[in-house]
Amino acid sequence: MKIIKAEEKLLLHLLETGSITKDGINEILQLKKRGKSSLGKLLLEKKVVTQKQFINLIQSKLGIAYANLNIFIVDPLLIRMVPENICREFILLPLLKVKNILSVAMADPLDSSVIRNISESTGCRIKPLVSSETEIEQAIHRVYNRKIEPEKKTKYSGLELLDHNARLDREIEQSFQELSNEKNYGEERTISRLVNIIIMKAVQVKASDVHIEPEEENIRIRFRVDGILHEVMSLADEIKENLVSRIKIMSDMDIAEKRVPQDGRVSLRKGGKNIDIRISSYPGIFGEKIVMRILDKTSSFISLEEAGFSKKNLSIFKEIIHKPNGIILVTGPTGSGKTSTLYAALSEINSMDKNIVTIEDPVEYHVPHITQAQVLNKAGFTFAVGLRAILRQDPDVIMVGEIRDLETAETAIRAALTGHLVFSTLHTNDAAGAVTRLVDMGVEPFLVSSSIIGVLAQRLVRKICPYCKIKIKPSKFIAKQLALDENQDFYEGKGCEKCNFTGYLGRTGIYEFLIPTEDIRKLIIFKESSVAIQGKAVKDGMHTLRVNGIEKAKEGITTLDEVIRVTYN
Repeated sequence: MKIIKAEEKLLLHLLETGSITKDGINEILQLKKRGKSSLGKLLLEKKVVTQKQFINLIQSKLGIAYANLNIFIVDPLLIRMVPENICREFILLPLLKVKNILSVAMADPLDSSVIRNISESTGCRIKPLVSSETEIEQAIHRVYNRKIEPEKKTKYSGLELLDHNARLDREIEQSFQELSNEKNYGEERTISRLVNIIIMKAVQVKASDVHIEPEEENIRIRFRVDGILHEVMSLADEIKENLVSRIKIMSDMDIAEKRVPQDGRVSLRKGGKNIDIRISSYPGIFGEKIVMRILDKTSSFISLEEAGFSKKNLSIFKEIIHKPNGIILVTGPTGSGKTSTLYAALSEINSMDKNIVTIEDPVEYHVPHITQAQVLNKAGFTFAVGLRAILRQDPDVIMVGEIRDLETAETAIRAALTGHLVFSTLHTNDAAGAVTRLVDMGVEPFLVSSSIIGVLAQRLVRKICPYCKIKIKPSKFIAKQLALDENQDFYEGKGCEKCNFTGYLGRTGIYEFLIPTEDIRKLIIFKESSVAIQGKAVKDGMHTLRVNGIEKAKEGITTLDEVIRVTYN
């Protein structure tokens, strides 16, 4: 019996993994041949896979993107193209039309007959995306029954949004209305509106980054939400140059230069919020990729109690940050929450009897009663220059956004040794690595040893959705990898509407906190490796990132998969 290549690939994977037998495959194919249902529905009905597993397989094995309908940019004007009864019958929703390509969310994107019928009725080439039945049904109700009334609030997947989000929805809808009236997607007004839509939606869903990625035949738009990238829009290849040029003009970049990376920034006001956007371009083989980092200057930062510290680490960290002098480093990769931790620490010790001054790139949050400054490399106002200037401002506490070079490192350390409390960040994988990084930069080991009073390494992990949390036993592979008891209870999210069937809702931190003892200071002076320093710290009672992550997994805060994803041995 012949089946399409995508279905064959999926069934072969299920057979290899033992999820289905050959007899089971034949039964499903016979039912499909008799027109009983599509392959996807049959797999779900026969309980070969769960809804969550089906979506994951469609993404990982067939390369069909998942449409997160809480995030995906839906054009409400498409209700004219596909009637509501068709959407409800076949569990699909048209999302976006650019040129002749119509992106459609489908509960079963393997149903070729439905794709063919929608293509014939709309006259468009269909780009199928996968989503859950529940998400699609709720989105259908939202889109087809929605009335634009300023005084009413909207709902996304049962979660009530604030009034400013309702206003953003109306702005997006009005923007799509204007787009529909444009004849040429290359026109400047249309491209400006399109960029506006992307930014407005990113702000609405609290995305930290927007990725605009030219590919061979289209442009993919992705948002990073809670540390994970989600595709939210796919645009026709023809508009990529105009789209990129518009963003580069906004951020004061050179639109004629396409061969080398560039950086820029822009400040906007969207939905009643002041938004700073840092923009970078990168020349790829299919065109320039743009990444926009969105900084909401009006949002509040978390407190130390909300950051996810264990009681022990919280107590030690609070004690350290109240010391009168020394340097405290926070380490981790980009996006691991380092800056948020520094702001929480500054807020904790902020008082009228302290002069706290910062030099940052950029200033992400405004903290009352603290003098904050932003680097401006073009004008020569670097971290090193700013730090030297701060020392002439009679500071008690100094925060340096990042130590990037020897001059900044030496100045920060000397400030710590002359009676100032200094906070800063480094990009290292663990706490011990921050110490050796400073020595590798050229700082004298005795200066590092005598100035550092604490190093905090951190990562962000996704929290298990509390609405669908279930107990599980770890797999043999994970239990062996993490040295766990296979019979011990852990937790995961089954997947529900509240968490968009991801099983996760929100993020928290995991930490390792190195306090230099006399023995560790001697290791630093003798230029011992980070492995030796970490080994001694662990013997002295330090919990590594992985150990702290496993503790949170045991408590049901996060999953073992998340711990493995963000840590290493």
